[in-house]
Amino acid sequence: MKKTLIALAAVAATSASFAQSTVTLSGTVDVGIEKRFSGDATRMTPNRNGTSNWTLSGAEDLGGGLKAVFQVSTSFNSDTGTVSSTDGLGNNGMFVGLTGGFGTLRAGRPVNTLYGNVLLANGTKGVSAHDANTVLNGNATASAKNSNASSSVYVPNAVQYHSPRFGGVQVQLEYAPSESVAAGNKAGKALGVRYDGGPLSVTFVNYTGATAAATTLKAVNQFAVSYDFSVVKVLFTIRDQGGLTSDQDNSWALGLTAPVGPGLVYASFNSNEQIGDDGRTIIAGYKYN
Repeated sequence: MKKTLIALAAVAATSASFAQSTVTLSGTVDVGIEKRFSGDATRMTPNRNGTSNWTLSGAEDLGGGLKAVFQVSTSFNSDTGTVSSTDGLGNNGMFVGLTGGFGTLRAGRPVNTLYGNVLLANGTKGVSAHDANTVLNGNATASAKNSNASSSVYVPNAVQYHSPRFGGVQVQLEYAPSESVAAGNKAGKALGVRYDGGPLSVTFVNYTGATAAATTLKAVNQFAVSYDFSVVKVLFTIRDQGGLTSDQDNSWALGLTAPVGPGLVYASFNSNEQIGDDGRTIIAGYKYN
């Protein structure tokens, strides 16, 4: 009988705690069929419209306007069921934090401040490592373009602070220790300023990322702006990548989206500097949810 009473008391205490909390299970399962004329392959391809994921998130009211928040989001390949990153659990973003009148403080593996402020015209899933690297950095590999400062959508070992909005302006700070004493490794640091007011959004980010021992990386500066004219939205992002020569360091994307019928037309012209001819890409399509 004593054990039963203890169990009931535990249930009652748990119920009282849940009454002050919210926990949400959400996610996306996305599958596409793709025809590639190079190699004449037809294949089932995941994540064409949104990253397939299971996401557990929640908040607890601590009183006085203060809330504790958390998120654990894990992406996977919907065609095979495999986890799409070697990082495993939480590869699609994972953090705990506090939010209140002072702003929001997060710690864990949150969205990279650089990527969180990219403004692109994209008909698939907004900003992703693949999309943004292709648009803003070309397809370069093993260079400073693909260092942690610019290629990772989520930043491990990061602490972020987002201020309250003052007249539409928000300040964003990020610090990610390198957790290594190897020569050349540096902590990641970011300063972002963002304005959102009516149809206009403007962002600026200065980012210096953790580097491999053999890589020299200076600050990445990124400016982005978008304006919604109702019939069409224009978006522009330009990035200056430190640690590269002057004929390889700039990239930009100019795009537009327009509501047409039940869907959205999108188009983008992208340019990134390279040795020899610059890389240029045109992307266009129609998206219907």
